[in-house]
Amino acid sequence: MPDEESVSDQYCELVDSRLPLDHPYFSFLSEVREAESFLGLAVSVGKQLNETRLILDLLDTIVSGIEDPNVKLSDENRKMLNHADETWLDLKEKLSSGDARAAYLLSASAHMRTAAGLLIACRKSSEFTMITDYTIKYLKRLSVHTYREAIGHVML
Repeated sequence: MPDEESVSDQYCELVDSRLPLDHPYFSFLSEVREAESFLGLAVSVGKQLNETRLILDLLDTIVSGIEDPNVKLSDENRKMLNHADETWLDLKEKLSSGDARAAYLLSASAHMRTAAGLLIACRKSSEFTMITDYTIKYLKRLSVHTYREAIGHVML
């Protein structure tokens, strides 16, 4: 009888082994795809394209750093993210105007925050030592920066 693939696990290239399908790393990858998708939608709105594309590039750089520890943000981008302070605002009233770009950025920000939490969960496994504080720190900061970019756009 041929070796049948299990429906409850999946191959993970990062650790070169099969992991349970509900492993946090697969959820992390899905959250990153969701964030990228919402950023793509924000680009499609056609407003502030350079700022939105920069966020997309930064997300790609941060996530690429998991597989290649030599991939780092530029000093300029790190400084920009280090100055992104977390803030809370009631967005219901602001989003009621129907600002699609702001809504997409806020969704992307939420998915980045969830992705950072999932990386923390991944680090509890000994095979995920390649996930560094640097990656988690800058993914969280990019989430805040994206949130603030959405707020700034909403406040215009």
